[in-house]
Amino acid sequence: MSITSDGTPDPGLVDELVALDSNVYGFMHNASDLESLARAFAQLGWAVRKSAWDEYEVECSWCQVNLFDSGGVPKFAGVVELTRADELADAFRSLDVDYEIELYNLDGELIRTILS
Repeated sequence: MSITSDGTPDPGLVDELVALDSNVYGFMHNASDLESLARAFAQLGWAVRKSAWDEYEVECSWCQVNLFDSGGVPKFAGVVELTRADELADAFRSLDVDYEIELYNLDGELIRTILS
């Protein structure tokens, strides 16, 4: 499967999340190949598209994150329905990715950290 800027079929992010600023950030400690990781998310049923030369956006109805490399460290940022943050952690876990997830409220305050 080739991932392009056109992406894979999109279930669409719910309207309440589209309007939000990013509220989830994190690191992926053992995910050096972001394209393979994006493909793995597609296999889980997430929509995937290439968002930059070497960045990928993965999305479902309750979460949208951009996977990118920053100084050799694989990271992600985006929006997640806060009540479903554990499902994002489950997705990373099912893909054998070691992660750190930080969740922020509307005021930009850290409210929760999830570690693998």
